[in-house]
Amino acid sequence: MRLRNDDHQYGLISRLFHWGVALLVFVQLPLGWYMSDLPLSMERYRYVELHKSLGLLVLLAMLGRVLWRVFSPGPGLPVLLPDWEKLAAKLSHWGLYGALFVQVLAGVTLVWAFNSPLVFFGWFALPSPIAADKPLGYLMGEAHELVGFGIAALVAVHIAAALRHHFILKNDILRRMLALLLVFGGVLAAGQARAGFWIVQPSSHLQFHFTQSSLPITGQFERFEARVEFDPDHPEDGRIDVKIDVASLDTQNAQRDEILRSVAMFDAEKFLQAQYKSDKIRVLSPGKYEAVGALTIRDITLPLNLPFSLAITKDAADGDSAVASGIVAISRREYGLARGQWEATDIVADEVKIEINLDARLQR
Repeated sequence: MRLRNDDHQYGLISRLFHWGVALLVFVQLPLGWYMSDLPLSMERYRYVELHKSLGLLVLLAMLGRVLWRVFSPGPGLPVLLPDWEKLAAKLSHWGLYGALFVQVLAGVTLVWAFNSPLVFFGWFALPSPIAADKPLGYLMGEAHELVGFGIAALVAVHIAAALRHHFILKNDILRRMLALLLVFGGVLAAGQARAGFWIVQPSSHLQFHFTQSSLPITGQFERFEARVEFDPDHPEDGRIDVKIDVASLDTQNAQRDEILRSVAMFDAEKFLQAQYKSDKIRVLSPGKYEAVGALTIRDITLPLNLPFSLAITKDAADGDSAVASGIVAISRREYGLARGQWEATDIVADEVKIEINLDARLQR
């Protein structure tokens, strides 16, 4: 696994920061609520001192995480994600970052305002830059408690969104951060780990070919996401999930593209995505395979087997890479891409060939 982030996945350092902070937050929140209900005693004192130390550790981890993010930006959000959801994701992330900083600083100010020592795991004490101030201490205490509830709510939203992306939208957002958690014993993706998760590179292409007035026309989809799990030793366990932004189609002709996006064809405003899913891959011959699955266009889903060739290049240094290519023919009328006058085939033929050319790299 690489140390730095790239355009498709988080590196080891970002994952360490992410799950380290997550673990600290999962400990700090219940610890803070638990110790506040304890009577004044040595037990409470020990918990309070632990809470202080862990809070300083959160601050250090968050500072490191922000600096590392500046030095090594993370992968962008999936291109098929709606703009409102991208904005919501950014706001919730930065809101959680801000809340954690505010929470720690409020806690530190609370300790100093009540003239209490701030000791980091018994190793050294941080000198107070402010004088004792009880009203300030009470104010910071209220803020510390309220922000704690806010963090709990943001964390719950963050987890719910991650699970939605993984199980409902079936993109790779959770996977990009999940690998390190599996090292610590998570089992969420244990079955998928065997198959191997491949990151599809931007150099990949998804094209379609059809005939217009006896002239061959080639177009492509500029934006699509492909989730590929494949182990050449166990191809039957392979899975393919391709989501296509229909509005991104391009045939180098604006009028034709407008017709293709219209209600009579793809109806891109209503049906934003087309999708191909396969949960089984058959071996045809060495290097030749067939994905057994289904294609959904508009609101029509039909079985579709996709034959493809695959070449894997082993590279211990940069990671294994793969090149896959395949082509399959469909009937546009069967998928509802022929409404009204466009149902006729004398100008636009019924057969459409879909061609994939994928470059992928095995995720470490």
